[in-house]
Amino acid sequence: MIFFEWPETYLTNISKFDTQHQKLVSLINALYVDLVSCQNISQKQPVIVEALLELIAYSFYHFEAEEELMILYEYPGYMGHKEEHDQFKQQVSQFVKEQSEGTLILSFPILVFLKDWLTSHVLTTDMQYGPYLNERM
Repeated sequence: MIFFEWPETYLTNISKFDTQHQKLVSLINALYVDLVSCQNISQKQPVIVEALLELIAYSFYHFEAEEELMILYEYPGYMGHKEEHDQFKQQVSQFVKEQSEGTLILSFPILVFLKDWLTSHVLTTDMQYGPYLNERM
C-alpha cells in the first residue's frame, strides 16, 4: 500500500538529499501501513508511536545534513530554511508530547500533515537551494 508517491519532479538534483527525501517518504508510507494494519487502538498506539519516532529521528538527521551543507557553502536562504525545520521539529515534538500525555491518538490527520509538510517544503524551500548548492559542489 502506498500513501505517498514521490515523483521525479520533486528532485533537487542533490543526490544525497534526494535519497534522504525518498527515505522520509518511505517512512511515512511505513507509518501508513502500520496504521491501517492495526486492528484496534491498543494495538495501534505502540506501533504507530515507534514508527513516528523513527520518522522524527530521520527527519532531524536529514535537516542537520541540509543545514551543514548550507552553512558550508554560505547559502543565503539558510536562516529561513532552518526556521522551517525548527517549526516542523516543534510541531512533531508536540505530537509526541501529546501522545505521551494520552491526549493525542495518532491517526490519518498526522499522516496528512507529514505528507503535506514534506511536499510543500521540498517543492518550495528545498528547490531554492538546489541550483545554488549544485553550482558550488
